[in-house]
Amino acid sequence: MQSNEKSERVIIRLAKPGEASYVSYLHMKVYQEMYNFRPVFEYYLLKALAEYLHNPERSALWVAEIDGRIAGSISIVQSSEGKDTAQLRWFVIDGEYQGYGIGKKLAETAMQFCKTSEYKHVFLWTIDFLKAARHIYSNYGFKLTETVENSEWTDETITEERWDLDL
Repeated sequence: MQSNEKSERVIIRLAKPGEASYVSYLHMKVYQEMYNFRPVFEYYLLKALAEYLHNPERSALWVAEIDGRIAGSISIVQSSEGKDTAQLRWFVIDGEYQGYGIGKKLAETAMQFCKTSEYKHVFLWTIDFLKAARHIYSNYGFKLTETVENSEWTDETITEERWDLDL
């Protein structure tokens, strides 16, 4: 199947009730299978998703759907850093759906939401070995601004990265 045919099958839509839990599941599935993340990572995900669900003002969670199956997600949440600052979160794509153009479509949706919502600044946290995601962030003009070592989520120390963008 051609890349553009795959891309045409992708539907980006707002998450429905109950799908935030699936977003957590998908993250845990991908990160555990590919990177050996521990169950404590799921706690981190669920805690943050619960906070989003409790206070969704100026925030949104989208899923990418292909043939009725959720293949990825992304979110923009209003940051506690200020009303003009958003955080990009929960950006994940199921490994089964690589090459469908999902990452680009999700990122475009999130960035358009930031502009429509009149955010002036967006930041995100990622991990240094997530090369495809880092490439997408870089394409939108995000700049690496901070690194933090994390030994909680895996058996080995990983490097988390903060990326920032002024809109």
